[in-house]
Amino acid sequence: MKKKERQIVTIGLVLLFAAISWWAYNNDGGGLIDLTDSLNNTTEKTTYQLTISDLLATVDQATGHVTISFSLTNEEHFNISNVEVLYALNVADPNNATYIALNATVENGTYKAEIPSKFGDVVYYKVKVVYDAGKTLESDVKSITVTDTTAPTLNSVTIDYNSTAGTFSIDFNATDNDAIATYYVYYADLGTSNTVSNTTTFTAVNATTLPLTISNITEGHYYAFYFKVEDLSGNIIELYNETSPYIIQANATTTWPVVVTEQSSS
Repeated sequence: MKKKERQIVTIGLVLLFAAISWWAYNNDGGGLIDLTDSLNNTTEKTTYQLTISDLLATVDQATGHVTISFSLTNEEHFNISNVEVLYALNVADPNNATYIALNATVENGTYKAEIPSKFGDVVYYKVKVVYDAGKTLESDVKSITVTDTTAPTLNSVTIDYNSTAGTFSIDFNATDNDAIATYYVYYADLGTSNTVSNTTTFTAVNATTLPLTISNITEGHYYAFYFKVEDLSGNIIELYNETSPYIIQANATTTWPVVVTEQSSS
């Protein structure tokens, strides 16, 4: 290309860019051509949804309290201002009940709140989240019956024999995480034999308070025992059993009371 021709091409390009710049400036382009929209036509904007997930209720077997735990999905994309657990106890209509609010605490991404319930309660609960300057998110109402699944502990039973009155006075050393409802004594008069058989019949005696008394005891006879304790939720613990009971003789010369444990020997 000759020098003159190069000059013409250069002048033409200058005029072309000048025209483009003038057009862009007079069309609110701020002096530039913005091709961003054209280049991004195929790119979709990412949206996030705040959700309540992993909602779980667990019963503390020591106290009967219910702990509600959950997490918030995508919470890092929202301005969370308050997280609460709302609960009501033993209500007839959970959809129109008055709910009590507890602030939820968070640790390692898991939110928790402890409801002061007791065994036997029906707990209704839901989660409420306030975010982005007044927006709210609530879970559906859920419920849990606070059930005691822990059996009592029966450490020992004390038997005291009164040869004059012909009675056994029986006391229990037993505990429960809630409360003991009933104490049971199963006994059989074996006569002068110190063994049980398939035909041995046990008589059941129960009480809600202690000591428990068994009357009409015959001096010199052997008696077979086993014991049970039941709590308010129906959990039962047993000490000895019908096929392998504790056997002792009603003998005035024996040192009383006698403490019965699993390690006791008759």
